[in-house]
Amino acid sequence: MLPFFIWSDHTSIGEYVRSGTWQFPLIETIHILSLAMLVASVVVLNLRLMGLLMKKWTVHALMDEVRPYLNWSLAIILVSGALLWASEAAKTFDNAAFAVKVYLLIAAIVFHYAVVRPMTKADEVAPATGKIVGFVSLFLWLGIGWAGRAIAFV
Repeated sequence: MLPFFIWSDHTSIGEYVRSGTWQFPLIETIHILSLAMLVASVVVLNLRLMGLLMKKWTVHALMDEVRPYLNWSLAIILVSGALLWASEAAKTFDNAAFAVKVYLLIAAIVFHYAVVRPMTKADEVAPATGKIVGFVSLFLWLGIGWAGRAIAFV
């Protein structure tokens, strides 16, 4: 095993998270609270791109407002999700829903930083383009939540 994944008493981080009574619930709580912040940021931004919300705000101004929440919540979700996964890696190894979640997560992050983020540098977006990009982004992000919930049932 790699030294990075070894905890102080020579157990893995996954074993450490799994071993106590407070570690897993605390990390999961942080994960869920960060998820709520991310979903709120993503929904507001994409509904504005689609022209359905906050029409008086420019896309650029709204992105400036939600960017810190989106970036920090995503970073916290990735770290806490990796810790949660490490504690249950064997359980998720062959889980099709987990694989879908990971693929959607990668696609959503790439789509956000390659398509949505550059688009929000303009004050206004063409209505048809905004609707398509907003819909695809919402589909990817909400699909991650759907697949994550499906892990328990697959």
